[in-house]
Amino acid sequence: MPCSLAIENGVLTAMGRPNDALGRQGRLRVMVFLTVFALLVGTAWTAIGAWPVLPFAGLEALCLAGAWMFISWHSDDYEYVVIGEGRVAIDLRQGRKIERHAFQIPWTRVVMEQEGAGRCRVALQSGGREVEVGVWLPSDRRGEFAETLRRHLRDSGSPV
Repeated sequence: MPCSLAIENGVLTAMGRPNDALGRQGRLRVMVFLTVFALLVGTAWTAIGAWPVLPFAGLEALCLAGAWMFISWHSDDYEYVVIGEGRVAIDLRQGRKIERHAFQIPWTRVVMEQEGAGRCRVALQSGGREVEVGVWLPSDRRGEFAETLRRHLRDSGSPV
């Protein structure tokens, strides 16, 4: 499940992950299939005399491999938000970069901004710092997520 939200013993836990429908093996199979297909087409055109097609087929295979690597690097990304026991803890992973943020509940507020075309952005602010959350949620569910965060912060002692 890419995104989950649970409230247990007064502690809200929200976890978000990118949708990885194919998984590592599926992505590898698709990449190998597309690469082999591109190289076969390039080889076929080369066999009938259109040799300039082959370098472009090789470039296409190289671009596919680069895209596959980029997607693989970000397939383990996550966002983890815990609100409870007097604090807000946020763990974010993007590629190899891991960030951890901790805020005190009374000073934390939820900010929701519309970014046009039906998109919205949700962030937690405290002490001049702001951390965007809910990035893996579809735009139409971010408003509901922001309201859940607000309600839980209010129930946990935040004046927001």
